[in-house]
Amino acid sequence: MKPFLPGPWPDLGILFLRLGAGITMMVHGGLKFAGGQSFLSTVGANWSAAIGIHFAPLSWGIFVALVQTLGGLLIAVGFLSRPAAILLTFVMAVGAVMVYQKTGMTFKEWSHPLEAALTCLAIFVMGSGRFSLEANRIRGRSAGPNL
Repeated sequence: MKPFLPGPWPDLGILFLRLGAGITMMVHGGLKFAGGQSFLSTVGANWSAAIGIHFAPLSWGIFVALVQTLGGLLIAVGFLSRPAAILLTFVMAVGAVMVYQKTGMTFKEWSHPLEAALTCLAIFVMGSGRFSLEANRIRGRSAGPNL
C-alpha cells in the first residue's frame, strides 16, 4: 500500500505537535492572566503547595501563567523550544500532581496536565524539527552570503 505522504515526514509531525501544544499552552496561560490577581493567587497557592511551597502564591501563579504563555509561544514558533518544553514539562507535571492531590484518583481530572507534560517532554527530546525558527536561523547562518 502506498503511503499517504512519500517517505517519512517526522518534521511535519513535530510541527503539528509543536503548534498544538504551543497554542494550547498559550491559551491556558492567557486564561490564567485573564482571571486576575485572585485567580493567579489561587493557581499559585495550589501549584506551589503540590511541591511543598507555601509562600508567595501570586508570584507562583504568575510564574505558571508566564511559563504557559511564553513557553507555548516559543514552542509554537520553534525558537528556544527545548528550554521552554522542559519548563512546561515541569509546570504541567506539578499541575498533574496538584490536581491528583485535590481530587484523589479521578483520572479524568489529572490526565490532561499529565498528557501536556508528556507532550512537552516529547518536544524536549525531539527538538523543534526542520520547520522552526531555530532550524531556519541555523540554516541561514550556514548557507553563507550567496543565498
